[in-house]
Amino acid sequence: MDHIKRATSEAEPEINKVLHLEADLTTWLRVLDNYPESQQLRSAHQDFGLAFYAIMSGLYRQAFSSLRSFLEVTAGATYLSALEFKRRQWISGNLDISWSSIVSPEEGLYSTSFLTEFCPEAISEQKQMIKSLKGAYRRCSEYIHGNVATSQMLPNDISHRADIVAEWLSIAKAVLCSIIHCFMVRYYIDFSEPQRRIVEASLEDHLSSFSSVRKLLGLPLEEGNARA
Repeated sequence: MDHIKRATSEAEPEINKVLHLEADLTTWLRVLDNYPESQQLRSAHQDFGLAFYAIMSGLYRQAFSSLRSFLEVTAGATYLSALEFKRRQWISGNLDISWSSIVSPEEGLYSTSFLTEFCPEAISEQKQMIKSLKGAYRRCSEYIHGNVATSQMLPNDISHRADIVAEWLSIAKAVLCSIIHCFMVRYYIDFSEPQRRIVEASLEDHLSSFSSVRKLLGLPLEEGNARA
């Protein structure tokens, strides 16, 4: 409780931003509840909850491990949702999906061919989003696998480290924004108008600087504001 109290008091504004993003992610999951991959998405969402509890409690390596699991499974389920045969093989345990295939610029979730079919508005954001996904995954992995620099940062006992909490919150925000963007890229085209209205607030709140979002929502493309 001492860890939780210190973390929440010192980082309250950033925690609120993360919780706002997580609440909007939950909105997307409700819309996706009837999709075949919803079970995997809900399970990954639980990993995010574990990660948040761990970082607030001083369990730093576990916090980054669960955050990476959330990112990997959610992005993987989103990607495989468009590949029904492989998705079924993954669920049955006959296929191991690799992170490199998810973020592959040739065949992955942000490949040109995938974006052309599901969200051509985001083609110009391809490199940026792959870089964001890879960056978050790599940083989490450095904490998990005992990278020398991160190992030296981690306390030997359970003690509060404001700098590590701040970094986790920063990465968590990037991960949640990336996942909402992934959902938009894959699902928005197939949503009904009522479904779109449910999720559009999250896009406008968090991703309105992206040109793809502004195009999809019918917002003006302001020069210097929209990301090309």
